[in-house]
This record gives sequence, C-alpha cells and structure tokens, in this order.
Amino acid sequence: MTLSRIAILAPGLIGGSVALAASRAFPKAKIVLWTRRSESIPALLSALPKAEIGTEPSLIAGSDLVVLAAPPSALVPLAQNILPHLAPTTLVTDVSSIKGSIEKSLAPLFQKKARWIGSHPMAGSEISGFAAARHDLFQNAPVILTPTSTTSSDTLQDATTFWKSLGAHVLTMSPTEHDTQVGQISHLPHCVATALVLTAGTRALPLAGSGYRDTTRIAAGPAELWSEILLENRADILAALKEFQGSITRLAHAIDQKDAASLKNILQEAAQIRRSLSHS
Repeated sequence: MTLSRIAILAPGLIGGSVALAASRAFPKAKIVLWTRRSESIPALLSALPKAEIGTEPSLIAGSDLVVLAAPPSALVPLAQNILPHLAPTTLVTDVSSIKGSIEKSLAPLFQKKARWIGSHPMAGSEISGFAAARHDLFQNAPVILTPTSTTSSDTLQDATTFWKSLGAHVLTMSPTEHDTQVGQISHLPHCVATALVLTAGTRALPLAGSGYRDTTRIAAGPAELWSEILLENRADILAALKEFQGSITRLAHAIDQKDAASLKNILQEAAQIRRSLSHS
C-alpha cells in the first residue's frame, strides 16, 4: 500500500508521536491532523508546518491510512463522524490499550466501509498531550496488532509495514489474548504503582530515590484515561490483581515466618524473570 495521505485523529501523546514519526518515515505523504480543539492548532502547526490541520471530520477524506488516537470512550462517535469520508480501501486502526470492547464496537461500523484492524503501541509516558509527543517514541517498541477471522491478509500486512516503518516491532494476537496479557504487563503495574503511592503517602517523599521513582512513575498518568482503561478491562485486571494478591501473601508469609530460604527463593525467582527482560 502506498501512503500518500495519513490522517491522525486526536494528536495527543500517542497520536502526536505517530504524526511526528510518520512525517519522517513517509516524507512524501501529506500528514493530516484532526483535533477537537481549535486552540491546539498553532502548536501542531509549529511542530508540523507542512501538515493539514483542522477540526472537521471531512479533513480525512482521501486518506490511505487513518489512525484513531482518541480515548476509548470517544472512539465510537469519532468513527461514526468519519464514516462518510472513508473509502473501502482505507486502512483504519487505533492505538487503544484495550481491544475486546473496541473490536466489538468499531468492527461492525467499518464493515464494507474501510479496512479495520486494531493496534496497540506499547509505548508512552505518564505525561499526556501533544507537548509530550516524540518522533522516536516507537523505536524498538512492541506494537500489538489484533486481527480477527474477518481481517484480510493485506490489511494485516499493510498495518504491519506501517508500524515497522515507525521503528516498532510488531506482534499479533487476538483481542481477547491481548486484553489478558496487557492486563498483566501494563494495567496491573498501574494498579500496583497507584497502591504503592497511596501506601507510602507523602511523609517519606523527601527520601524518595530511584527505586521509588522507577516503581511508581506510571502512577502519575492521566486519571481519567486510566479509569476508562481499568473499567473496560476489569475482568482481566481483577484476575491479575488476584494473582498479585497471591504473590503478596506468599512474600508476607515468608517474612512473617522468618523463612530465609523461602524468601531468598522468591526474590531470586523474581530477579531472574526481571533480568531476562534486558536480554530479550
């Protein structure tokens, strides 16, 4: 697929980073940005002076690729607004960190209207908004594609090629498997970081070093977005929290019983798993 016109809707951290990265990866393509707020246009034009930017959904007409980067709760009305401006050959994807409910909501809307496939870049920051966007955000980052039985091989291939062009390495899995695994590796850590911050409170904050900062960084993320994510993926997150509770109970028991051998085994098991990350 030749990309001559790439539209990104809602250029916050992820959408903005897609725009910045795509402008470098596809220098001949027209980058199109839809923003909900007209007051954000000057900042967007400053960063992407050659882009076409506006607040009307019709802006995306003629696009080869459309990236929906709005929060999950805004995706359905946004999709409905752009339907008249799509072509059956248009590739449409999203960047949401939940996939099961998004797939059920969006796939029927795009049927015979465009080529749809879910995407989830495993990249980001606790800082939100276009000001935090980076052209290199997806370099060496995993991007998960979630094809279903109705996804054509061409659609999967085109989406894969696009994300690889931005520097990502692409994985594929079902929407259901995505929500389970991301619930464990992304959503659960956010819950844990939140609990750690609340437990430690403010009294000891002057003592905070790199351990506290690294462990709790994601707790500073936007509360409104994260409350959406946690509620949408609540079944998988609750299952992950139950497993986490079991790990905490196991750790607490070893400490309570002064069981040095068991405690050492628990710590070594965790250390070995964590160290394997840096070599993967």
